[in-house]
Amino acid sequence: MLAFFFVDKLTFFVIHQFSFFSISMLKKYLVDPKQRQIILFLVKAILLYTIWFVSYDFFIAPDGSLDAWLDDIVAGHAANLLSIFGFNGSTSPGIDQTIVLINGVSMVGVGDPCNGLELFVLFTGFIICFPGNTSSKLFYIPVGIIIIYICNVIRTMLLSLIQLKAPEYLELNHHYTFTIIVYSIIFFLWIYWVNNYSAFKKQPK
Repeated sequence: MLAFFFVDKLTFFVIHQFSFFSISMLKKYLVDPKQRQIILFLVKAILLYTIWFVSYDFFIAPDGSLDAWLDDIVAGHAANLLSIFGFNGSTSPGIDQTIVLINGVSMVGVGDPCNGLELFVLFTGFIICFPGNTSSKLFYIPVGIIIIYICNVIRTMLLSLIQLKAPEYLELNHHYTFTIIVYSIIFFLWIYWVNNYSAFKKQPK
């Protein structure tokens, strides 16, 4: 019984100290304006992405028109780019995707996971939630989305060429190489925003 008494006392003490520490740290963060902005950013980001995922799963995905439109234009622009470089690119409708062809032969398909919609939302959500001037956000968000879109079109074109020239390397580049490159570009755009346009931008010396 005595052992249980001490265990209960120890448990109570640990919980009490942890609670006190958590409250103290929360007060410290709330007092510091920059820390408060970071907490607000995290809360807004969680709410925004929750709203997005619910909206996508229950409304956007079942309707399918937005994804289908993006599939078509990404594949179409990739095919046009292939034709510019002399590869006779074209597109064809597929099952839940748009197929990119070279000389009439299927190369790769652009479907919902590859059309860039989630990347646009990921990029836009970060900029909206991060503290900064509204007018700068209204300028930077469209510019960032255009850059990400162009990168995705180039990625689709290059994957088509890989499928044409060296199909054994398609999966590696599709799942790893280009994924790392595209997310690195998005990360760079975020860092550029933080350093040049956000409330935490670097001050001139």
